Amino acid sequence: MTKKYNCIIIDDEAFAIRLLSELISNIPYLHISKTYDDPLKALSELSLWNEVDILFLDIDMPELSGIQLASKLSNNVKNIVFTTAYPQYALEAFGVYATDYLLKPIEAVRFIESVNNIVGKYDNALPAEQESNLVFIKGDLKGKYIRLNPDEIILIYTNEHYLQIVTHSKEYRTNETLKNIMLKLKNDTRFIRIHQSNAINIEQIILVEGNTVLLKNNWKVPISEHYKKDFMSLINKKLLNPR
Repeated sequence: MTKKYNCIIIDDEAFAIRLLSELISNIPYLHISKTYDDPLKALSELSLWNEVDILFLDIDMPELSGIQLASKLSNNVKNIVFTTAYPQYALEAFGVYATDYLLKPIEAVRFIESVNNIVGKYDNALPAEQESNLVFIKGDLKGKYIRLNPDEIILIYTNEHYLQIVTHSKEYRTNETLKNIMLKLKNDTRFIRIHQSNAINIEQIILVEGNTVLLKNNWKVPISEHYKKDFMSLINKKLLNPR
């Protein structure tokens, strides 16, 4: 993806602008064109623009609310994403054709999902390299999010009440479910479940022997009968000399 999507932030709190700017800065295909802490000034300037891809807009602001501002800028902005601490405005927000409604404090994963849904309308799907840089998991502590590169993932497996994600350099523990992780990786065909309690990166396979897969870093994992047919079908497609 080479296109940069222009973003505007309007929020009367400097702290909120800074946090949102940090979230945006972590996404390589987004660019902050300008930020405003005064909704009236934003209205006077943005009324002359028509190149705003995403407007991140607070609702509860003095003199001019985000709802009022959105209705006046709807022809100048392609996507409006409300960012607010108040869930009760959601109905009004979608009444002015908001694309999304993010509740503060905004979770990094929720923010990425929102942006990807918007960008997906224009690009159909993010390229694998970009997706690889945008995989986050919930950590074992509240409010903790860990960014992972799927290229480095060897194995994902359940361990009692937690999920373990094994990479070449480290092992991470998360309270995510295996099902949710696989949904996050659904567009990455390298990842496949081979057992009720584990999934692997097929690029990390060294050897398949019977009902066991040997992975890099000496990890051995079982293949269950339920998943074996699909797994072996994948292996057979990659055989150099099938007979």
